[in-house]
Amino acid sequence: MRRRLTGIGLLAAAGVLTLSTPAQAATGLLVVNGAAHHNPPRGCYSTTSPVTVENFTDSAVLVHAPANCQGPVTAEVDPGKSAKTVGVSYFVL
Repeated sequence: MRRRLTGIGLLAAAGVLTLSTPAQAATGLLVVNGAAHHNPPRGCYSTTSPVTVENFTDSAVLVHAPANCQGPVTAEVDPGKSAKTVGVSYFVL
């Protein structure tokens, strides 16, 4: 019985590790309001409005009107594109 419970515990731990997604960086250069970010990690960042985004990475960037990447998205900047919009936070996918 003890072996069986240990086996089930190990199997559950392996399942959790398999389902979790590691934080990854976008590959390339992201320029936000003139500041260059090489291989920016996935996540939410603060900025000032209006915001200019030049995306030379392999990931999309979402610009949000409010802070903490909450609320409406004012622009989605795909790889190889640029945009000028209003917003005080952006999220690197």
